[in-house]
Amino acid sequence: MLTISDKILIISLTILTLFSYSIASGGRQGDEIRIEADGKVIGTFSLRKDGLHEIKGVLGASRIEVKGGKTSFLSSPCKNKLCVHQGEINKSGQMAACLPNRVVVRVLGGDGDYDALTR
Repeated sequence: MLTISDKILIISLTILTLFSYSIASGGRQGDEIRIEADGKVIGTFSLRKDGLHEIKGVLGASRIEVKGGKTSFLSSPCKNKLCVHQGEINKSGQMAACLPNRVVVRVLGGDGDYDALTR
């Protein structure tokens, strides 16, 4: 049986977790994406212009969609489809990749979050 103290602790930890997540995911909206295949830059595309990009990787073609300021893998010839299930990205510094097909999408621009601060 949970005591009142246990319930207060659980609620407090839940609120703290949600607050921490909202701070951590607060990156800035990116301006464009850079698509790479097998280590070579294929192109840089605006996130403000909707479009579909078919990128040839080592296993076949990956389809990448830009829609509503976000980008995602629509399809890819890889076995597990982890890249497709990753979902949409739009924050500066975010990346989606189909490792078996060697296709990478990076969000660029905007004022990205800091990697490190030094004095």
